[in-house]
Amino acid sequence: MTAKDLLQKILDYRYLWASSYASDKPATIRLAQINTLLEAFGLTKKHVNPLMQVKYSILGKKQELERSHYLNGLTNLEYVLKGEFLRDRPYEENQELITQALITMREIYPHVPEEHMVRPVNIGWMYNWLLNFRQQVYEVAYPNRGMDEGFSVGLLYGKELGNKLKDLIRDNTECIDNVLWLILDPLKRDIEIEKLIQQYGYQDVNLDSIDLEWRIENY
Repeated sequence: MTAKDLLQKILDYRYLWASSYASDKPATIRLAQINTLLEAFGLTKKHVNPLMQVKYSILGKKQELERSHYLNGLTNLEYVLKGEFLRDRPYEENQELITQALITMREIYPHVPEEHMVRPVNIGWMYNWLLNFRQQVYEVAYPNRGMDEGFSVGLLYGKELGNKLKDLIRDNTECIDNVLWLILDPLKRDIEIEKLIQQYGYQDVNLDSIDLEWRIENY
């Protein structure tokens, strides 16, 4: 599995399970899988750089938090969602993405002075914007399959037209997913499932079966 697989699990968890059903079995297993992958790819607070000093303003309050106190209030998933892991990674490790971004920007904006291009690329801004945008796209393009109770040709035809557009959207998210993958894991590692199970305790289960059982019990 790769950090791209991790990304898909995060998008799925946040959309369908993180709020209303957070304590239900499908949600807790998904979160456990995510936390295992965060550990495997070195994206947990265990890797915080103690030398990185940042102060955080609390919204609506004239108060600032030291980074250690701020991070104490975050789960490992929140640490990743907020892009805090990027503060703890040497900038140079993002070189492939930096090069890719500069090449593209020079092509699109050939007349921009070079001094603007040689400034450090803000990977954090890129990541936060792309992740939020990708979550919105995921929710818009989530497939609406199956038949509702009763049979309405008009409603089902409308949904089918919507699904065709959703399919097109999902087929064109690869470039964004690849950039987010590169941000999460510049090495683009592919960890075998056996290693994840044996070394990290990954729960390799049939989520479709668990989801079906949950729906039968709750609906």
